[in-house]
Amino acid sequence: MRPKRTIPPPMGGEPPLTPVAIEPVEVTAAGPDDDRPGRTFPGQGTQLEAFWTTVKRMPRYAPLIAGLVKDDRVPRGAKAGLIAGGAYAVSPIDLVPGIIPVIGQLDDLFVLLMAVRHAIRAAPPGVAEAHLQRAGITEAEIETDLATVKATARWLIMRGARAGGKAAMSGARRLRSLVRPRD
Repeated sequence: MRPKRTIPPPMGGEPPLTPVAIEPVEVTAAGPDDDRPGRTFPGQGTQLEAFWTTVKRMPRYAPLIAGLVKDDRVPRGAKAGLIAGGAYAVSPIDLVPGIIPVIGQLDDLFVLLMAVRHAIRAAPPGVAEAHLQRAGITEAEIETDLATVKATARWLIMRGARAGGKAAMSGARRLRSLVRPRD
């Protein structure tokens, strides 16, 4: 067995740092009795698995959107929302730039899903049901996809904030050790 390496402190009399093995942590969905918003994903494991389930379902939304836009029984306002949502999703001008991995696409998905939900709710019940059935999507899946996109955005923001906080604290410790007066 190899001995653990020690890393000498940058300056001063602090004890040497010892590298520690970091165990991977899986962020799992909460149980049924957990009341935290955005944490439960029935039948789906981790947060990222839930997100990938939503992403895999996205191709089924294209025929749904096209059918709703072409149907004369769908109100004009709902059609306009679908067109605007689709334009936002493909536009390079976004609230969150698309060059930011994952979170840059989450706002596009959210806007598009909100437009679909609005159009389904605005359409006459028989018309909405026929379009949903043709696309192989249920209203419950739309709601689940919306909740998943929101929860994934929160999860990514919190992970980023934690990582940024840890980096800031590490930098602050390093800076403090550099400016600490020597004896």
